[in-house]
Amino acid sequence: MNKTTGTSSGQWREVKHPSVAPYYVIAASWILFALLCPMYKPGHFVVILLISAAEFIILRRLIPPRVERIPIPYEPPRSGVDDVDRTIDAGAEYIRKFDKIGAELAGLDPKLAVKLAEIRELMNTMFEYVSKNPDKLPRIRRFMNYYLPTLEKLMNTYLELSAQKIKGENITKTLNGIEGILDTIKPAFERMLNDLYEDRAIDISSDITVLETMLENEGLSKASQNADKNF
Repeated sequence: MNKTTGTSSGQWREVKHPSVAPYYVIAASWILFALLCPMYKPGHFVVILLISAAEFIILRRLIPPRVERIPIPYEPPRSGVDDVDRTIDAGAEYIRKFDKIGAELAGLDPKLAVKLAEIRELMNTMFEYVSKNPDKLPRIRRFMNYYLPTLEKLMNTYLELSAQKIKGENITKTLNGIEGILDTIKPAFERMLNDLYEDRAIDISSDITVLETMLENEGLSKASQNADKNF
């Protein structure tokens, strides 16, 4: 059975793989039954079939299927501007890579996988904003050209070193360093996203100031009404 779910790290397709253990138990039961009991009458086969059915039902309930989570490839937002869309497409490729890395990390270090998923979501939000505001593209150039390739390199290194059976001092130190840098990267990406909204925040602040001034001049603001009451 396949199931599609959404998480903070994107869309996943869950594929359930039932355990093969019931089949081995049933096969062993047939062999044991054949050795201990005669099997030359139809009733004998009915008995072993009933036993097999009971074993299958019970074991299927006791042994849950293995669930494999397969990430559905990320589809980036479109701006309609060629240069912007090419940049976002390049960023989308990193998101797809981080989705795969995150799936592997989930089995090694779930907490680290969550951190990467949060960073991935910040990336997605940035791309969505730039797709709607193409003039902000220059602000994510460094983000695209340096931060994302470096983050990918670090995460691949983490997976490679985590697979080592024997972890010496240097490997352990490197793993700890990569784990720590994620705590630094997330707030840095949050500041980048906040910077994208800087101009809009200034514009809105100006609009609010102008509107408040107009309302006050026309005697429609709360402050003006309170002043009138005092007279």
